[in-house]
Order: sequence, then C-alpha cells, then structure tokens
Amino acid sequence: MPFLFNDFTKLKGLAQMEMQFIAPTLYESILLVLVVVLSLLIVWLFKQIRSLQQGIKSLEAKYDSRLEETVSSVRNFAHQQNEEQARNLVVTRHIQALQGKFDDLENQLREVKLQDPSLRLYQRAAELVKQGASIEEIMEACDIPRAEAEMLSMVHRQPAGS
Repeated sequence: MPFLFNDFTKLKGLAQMEMQFIAPTLYESILLVLVVVLSLLIVWLFKQIRSLQQGIKSLEAKYDSRLEETVSSVRNFAHQQNEEQARNLVVTRHIQALQGKFDDLENQLREVKLQDPSLRLYQRAAELVKQGASIEEIMEACDIPRAEAEMLSMVHRQPAGS
C-alpha cells in the first residue's frame, strides 16, 4: 500500500498545483493588474505620441508657409533695394551733370563781370569803402560821381563795432 499512498500523495500534489494555476495568488494578481495598467499606459502613450506627431506636422506646415512668405518678402525687398540703387545712380548722374552746368555758368558770369568795366569800377569802389577811404578818394580813384560814391559808402561801410 505504500505504493498507492505514494501515488495518492502525488495526485493530491498535482491537484493542488492545478488549483494554483486556476486560482492566482496575491502576487500573480498584483502582477496581472500591473500588466493591465502598463498595457493601458502604453496604449495611452502611443495615442499621445500620434497626437504630438500630428501637432509637429501642423507646425512644420505653418513653418514652411511662414518661411516661404519670409523668402518672398526678402526677395521683394532686395528687388526694391536694387531699383532704389538704380534710381539713386541716375539721380547722382543728373546732379553731377547739373553741377557741371552750374560751374560753367558761374565761370561765364565771372568772365562777364571781368569784361564789364563799369562793374569793375564799382567793385573797386566797394573795396576802397571797406578799407576806409574817403568819398573824395573813391571819386578820384574810380571816376564816379559824388552821389554814387556816397551811396556805395553807405552800403559797404562796416559798422563801428566790427
């Protein structure tokens, strides 16, 4: 009978083992709960990752749009700047041409003044007044009438304080 008892003990042990597989222990229950929680957490994280990826795609699209606008604005500004530089170059050339004409006219005016003897006399009279010459000295040196000498004296006389 020891053999049967021994077999019976083995069977009883097998039955308990099968029961252990059927009825989970506390540790197995905790592990099962943790696995479920972790699975749910992983699913939630994947959803969050997808949501973030969609947000990134949206931001990339906005960035690309803004970048295109900025590049377009920069090109437009460069074009305007080139046009402005071209206009400035044309204006500078016109100013230089006008300055040359002005200088020519100034030289011509100087030549005309030098050719007109009456203007030279009045210029000489004005210089004499500034040097402090008397009306008689001006009349003799420039051969002009007294009234003109007095008028030049009044116009070109320097104030006493200067």
